[in-house]
Amino acid sequence: MPTITYDKKDLLNLIGKRLSDEQLEEIIHLMKTNVESKTETEITVELTPDRPDLFGIEGLSRAIKQYLGLQKGLKKFTVNSPQLHIKASYLPYRPYLAASVIRNVSITDSFIRSLMNIQDVLTDTIGRKREKVAIGIHDFDKIIPNIVYTEVSSDEKIVPLDTNEEITLAEVLEKIPKGKEYGHILSGLKKLPAWIDAKGIFSFPPIINSERTRVTEKTKNLFVELTGTDKEAVLQTLNIIVTNFAERGCIIEATKIFYGEKSEVVPNLNPTFIDLGIDETNKLIGLDLKKSDIIDALNRMGYDVIENKGMLKVFIPAYRTDILHKVDLIEDVAIGYGFNNFIPHLPSVATIGKVHPIEKLSNKVRQLLVGFGFQEIIRPILTNHKNLFDKMNIKSEAVIELENPVSSEYICLRNWLLPSLMEVLSANKHVEYPQNIFEVGDVVVPDNDEETMSKTIRKVACVISHSKSSYAEVKGVVESLLKQMGVIYSFKENSSETFIEGRQASIVVNNKSIGILGEISPVVLEQWNLEMPCAAFEISLDAI
Repeated sequence: MPTITYDKKDLLNLIGKRLSDEQLEEIIHLMKTNVESKTETEITVELTPDRPDLFGIEGLSRAIKQYLGLQKGLKKFTVNSPQLHIKASYLPYRPYLAASVIRNVSITDSFIRSLMNIQDVLTDTIGRKREKVAIGIHDFDKIIPNIVYTEVSSDEKIVPLDTNEEITLAEVLEKIPKGKEYGHILSGLKKLPAWIDAKGIFSFPPIINSERTRVTEKTKNLFVELTGTDKEAVLQTLNIIVTNFAERGCIIEATKIFYGEKSEVVPNLNPTFIDLGIDETNKLIGLDLKKSDIIDALNRMGYDVIENKGMLKVFIPAYRTDILHKVDLIEDVAIGYGFNNFIPHLPSVATIGKVHPIEKLSNKVRQLLVGFGFQEIIRPILTNHKNLFDKMNIKSEAVIELENPVSSEYICLRNWLLPSLMEVLSANKHVEYPQNIFEVGDVVVPDNDEETMSKTIRKVACVISHSKSSYAEVKGVVESLLKQMGVIYSFKENSSETFIEGRQASIVVNNKSIGILGEISPVVLEQWNLEMPCAAFEISLDAI
């Protein structure tokens, strides 16, 4: 979870109320966050990853003001009509962008610290180290429209930030520290993304901005640009940034982005809404709150609420990217009401817990594989069809899908583990080899015989990646693992487009196939943009 240090004086100024350290710490704890440490001038807070709107000091101060009742309900923001038009080319490897002009900026030390902090934290978290979303912030008055987002030759030049020498984009990737750190995101591309104005390239996303548009103490207006691979993440990140600026009195101005004949105006800060029932709220949190208590709790968490045909219509601010379902609102009712106000009750049934057999087996498998020299990774159970099927060179199958996904990256539940491991390898090509990784985790498959129409299966998968990885090596790992577990096994011929023909096998236990192993096909390696050979296996632990 992100741990962020805030300037205490700046935080209290933004809140607009004098609070002692003890009062401030208590309020932060009540909001489901945790104070790690504090000094005379700073406070360090561990935040939950589902509240990126609190990552900036302005967002945290806004939430505290609402919680204290200093600012009631939903904070509304004005977005001025777009004066700036941007022409965008379609870049398949980084297709989504958003931008805004921020006017009436007053550059202070506090503002600069906040600016640097929110940019770094959002790109590291929501942005997945700039792969999913990258942010560029520029002095708008140093940019000469028209502005274009397009791709250019690697021979095109830029004066990178903190330098005074014009160099090619290829040299940026080779010589500049940021280029070395993030260059793997653009590896293998013949042309590179760039923001261009009348004077030339002023941003090379997701790597570095130009020195020409550096923000200084004389800056009065900002140009905020974002690019990424996930549209929702790009737009949500922009909403968080611009609303943080507005908390300091800045003026938000939209931009109009043209995609050929189509266009889009961003940001859109109009609130959305969810209908919430009083009975279902009380049932889920185990209380008997009055309607007025629920409304008051939601107001303290930054929502506007109106009654609508016996339901509560809850208006959600655009910067609250974590509200996906009414259960998220009910959780905020509990936080707004105050966990300290809950009265504990002993359960009516006494039970004795013990470790489930599948967990015992999973822990044993983990210990064995760590002993074999593998590193464990943990990946989300949510994924997408492209990763599960297209990149693994197999035909699409029925999977459990989300009804209202908020991201194109997470639209269904995975039905096997290997794609998750391949994704990790693809993101870590810059790390030293060999890379031997494994995951013990759940997959979900459709099953009409189950009450939920789905079945959860515990599996283990491993990938060996280095210049000489082979079928024999991964087969040896499988044999060692199964022997240590006391499993009697055999191998038989297998045919899967994910693996190389003749260098793969099915793992059989009690005359039933429980898994597969083999050398990963070059077609799959190419889909994941991997150059190093890989050998892998996947086994169902439920079947053992």
